[in-house]
Amino acid sequence: MKRNRLIIAAFVFFSIAGLGFAKEVERPDWVDNWRTIYPDTTYVAQLGKSTGKNNANEAKTVAANTVAQYIKTNVQSELNSTLKTHAGSNKKGRLEISTERDNSQTITLSVDTALTSLEFTDPWYNKKEKTWYCVAYVEREKIWEQYRPYLQNARDKLFSFYDIADNNEEPLYKMLIYMQSTEYEEEFFSAYSFARILSTTFTDTNYRSDLATVSSVSAKVMEEKNKCTFSINIKGDEKNIVYQCVKDELSGAGYVVRNAGEEALYSVNVNLHLDDTPMNSLHVIKASVELTVKGKTTSLFSYAKQTANVSGINEEIVKQKAANAVSQELHQSFMKEFNEKLNTGALENISL
Repeated sequence: MKRNRLIIAAFVFFSIAGLGFAKEVERPDWVDNWRTIYPDTTYVAQLGKSTGKNNANEAKTVAANTVAQYIKTNVQSELNSTLKTHAGSNKKGRLEISTERDNSQTITLSVDTALTSLEFTDPWYNKKEKTWYCVAYVEREKIWEQYRPYLQNARDKLFSFYDIADNNEEPLYKMLIYMQSTEYEEEFFSAYSFARILSTTFTDTNYRSDLATVSSVSAKVMEEKNKCTFSINIKGDEKNIVYQCVKDELSGAGYVVRNAGEEALYSVNVNLHLDDTPMNSLHVIKASVELTVKGKTTSLFSYAKQTANVSGINEEIVKQKAANAVSQELHQSFMKEFNEKLNTGALENISL
């Protein structure tokens, strides 16, 4: 009986000892060779590590966050290397082409969407290092197909603007639409850049021609602006002071001003009022101007200003001073107001 007890005790002892010397779970190949097992051409993958015996889930979280940061960094780099050219007008009304690099706020949202497709290796614990390892990965084709509807939606919203412009014969209207597409253009560039990080091949194969179209919009704006020819019809401007001012403002904004008698798409009709109210030996001129920009059939823009009274003994000199005062006002505000209404779609009979 005593002998049996000794045998049982010895069995228990060696069983416990055996547990203490059990082999560590074999080191998975992906721990050291994850870039080979999950090649960058096929997968978006990143390794996560976490120290602590009970931190297996944290290793997964670290891996997922590393994938997110990898995508964000690469998308930002892609955006920064993709020059986006925008057309707009400065305060003087002159069309300017500016090149920008966008820092889109849609990147984080896009990454969050992409992370829903992540898969993970079973976390592995290295007893010697007291560290958990895990790889988060997703197939590029799978994640690209999941993201494609977002890119397509951004593309369709932008191109709906272009379709409206392309189906209209009015150059100013077309310019307006192209210039107001900037917000949707940025959204498309962000989506396109994000999609290229997921798969350059799939993105370029399906959307490269669309990118080329978007990149050519600024040239289209310039093309339409070159079609915007103006004629100037003016009354009450004996010295052509106001006429020259209006001509300089339009030319300075990049528009073509036709000579008298030449055909133009738009006409600028100006009425200069130099009302003389004599007071004893003085001539007091109350100057005002009314200006209307018209298309073939409708009025597009109206402008009216009045200046402070100008007085003097010589009527001709006083009228010239009054005309100069009107010209100064026109220089300050005519193209500024026209440009503001053009950029906001508030021109008369032109709206989106």
